[in-house]
Amino acid sequence: MLTRNQRGFTLIEIVVVLVLIGIIATTVFTRSITTDQINIGAQTEKIKSHIRYAQSMAMKRSDIWGIKCASNEYWLFSGADPDNGPNQEIQPGENTVKISLDELNLTMDNFTVFFDRYGKPYNAYSDESSNNPLSSDLTITVSGPQSRDLIITPETGLIRTP
Repeated sequence: MLTRNQRGFTLIEIVVVLVLIGIIATTVFTRSITTDQINIGAQTEKIKSHIRYAQSMAMKRSDIWGIKCASNEYWLFSGADPDNGPNQEIQPGENTVKISLDELNLTMDNFTVFFDRYGKPYNAYSDESSNNPLSSDLTITVSGPQSRDLIITPETGLIRTP
């Protein structure tokens, strides 16, 4: 038997509370993540994929491939001479050989990393007998409104973000 003074919440009251919680959660979430955070994350992942591409091409072609960053641009190269124009390659999805960091509103540490046919990273590489393998993690800082690090591990060439 139902009486008029039963205690509890009506369906409308529950729906109103859920809508208010949703509005508050949306407001807090959109204010906590900025487009700068999303942009630097996306650009760092793009650079990481370019480095991985160089490593995979070295293993696929059994040749030396790498990435060099100098000043405000970086590029992919094949062979032991990163500055030789004919050795510079176009990255997948790009229109030019050299990718401008200024256009992306980023800066990046200057570095050169070579990969051999096993995917092992090097600081310098002339030939099989004259090379300089990474002795410790190579940390590359990508900076914009915020900064992120890329780390290349010696021996394995694992490329990760901490």
